[in-house]
Amino acid sequence: MTNNIDELLKTALAPSAVPDERLNNQVLSAVKERKNMTNNMTNRRKMPVAAIIALCILIFGSLTALAARHYLTPSEIATEMKDDTLKAAFLSENALFINEAQEIGDYRIILLGTVAGKNISDYLASDYNSIVADDRIYTVVAIEHTDGTPIPDISSDEYDMGDFYVSHYIRGLNPKKYSLMSMGGSSSAVVRDGVEYRIMEMDNIEMFADKGIYVGISSGTFYDENAYIYDENTGIMTRNADYDGVNALFELPIDKAKADPVSAKAYLEELEKSWNTPDEPIEKDETDITVDNFIQNLTAENIDEYAAPVESTRMICTPDADGMVYYEYELETGAAGNGTVSIKDLFPDGATGELIISGYSYSENGLTDLAIDTYMLNEDGTVTFVVYKPIT
Repeated sequence: MTNNIDELLKTALAPSAVPDERLNNQVLSAVKERKNMTNNMTNRRKMPVAAIIALCILIFGSLTALAARHYLTPSEIATEMKDDTLKAAFLSENALFINEAQEIGDYRIILLGTVAGKNISDYLASDYNSIVADDRIYTVVAIEHTDGTPIPDISSDEYDMGDFYVSHYIRGLNPKKYSLMSMGGSSSAVVRDGVEYRIMEMDNIEMFADKGIYVGISSGTFYDENAYIYDENTGIMTRNADYDGVNALFELPIDKAKADPVSAKAYLEELEKSWNTPDEPIEKDETDITVDNFIQNLTAENIDEYAAPVESTRMICTPDADGMVYYEYELETGAAGNGTVSIKDLFPDGATGELIISGYSYSENGLTDLAIDTYMLNEDGTVTFVVYKPIT
């Protein structure tokens, strides 16, 4: 009977309006005190189920407050992340609490809440020019197994939840280009009581409130264009029902009054400018020099002598209407990458069947972790992408 009541309170009777989180915390504290008092009583009376539900409604004003006990609140997650400033932001009137859930495959994804503003975190990142990114949006989601199997702690060897991409998206902007990775974003995770919580942050995009803002949680390390369907005519983004993986998609009910089309246009212009601006030169050490020499001596004709293709990264990319192709990969070492490139830039002469070496990445391990991006234009207009690794 107890389990049935819990499910009833969590799903069937939960209203769409969510009480203020500060009220929730006060109510939950009162419940804990009431529970302690009850444990000291010797005489108890059983109450009918209907009476219990009615009493809950009377005490809480809604059933959402009771259901919210199942998950930590956004401010509590900020506390777990040791971010007192963000905790205060989630307890302020600017925070938006949603508590909307979607079940996809073996997972239940819950969009808990969001808050945006300037200097609302103890941890503000800066760019290569030491300019602090102080205007940010933070969103918290919970991820759990639908069958109740606890998610292992992040520090344990059994933890395998690192391959979820959590990001905001903007209606009308192609998600292949505009998402967490391209808009100064990152995410942090913590597991408590078998539930994974993620705080995702990126540039504050409330200025696009009139267009519509999404929150997507999908399988993989980067944006997977197969997880969602983007209509280039309407700008609407929807879940791909045939996708074999997690592809939750929520809409943030942000007040459209926060929209600022002028600032939004300026932001996009500055963002796209930053994409095309080379990084500031850095002082090269011995590892950098070794990698540079290796790449400079590499050609399409001799690459097979010094490097081998990683077949798991091979993919056929279809250009979009703008002649752009999107690629992504993940290596066994955990290193990963993605991006969008122009066919005209890669193949100015339109020659097919020729291997193009364009781009590479590596760690402090130098050649051991060197990943070389290659492309080839096919007769049908598609592009073959594959990563090469040095032969050791």
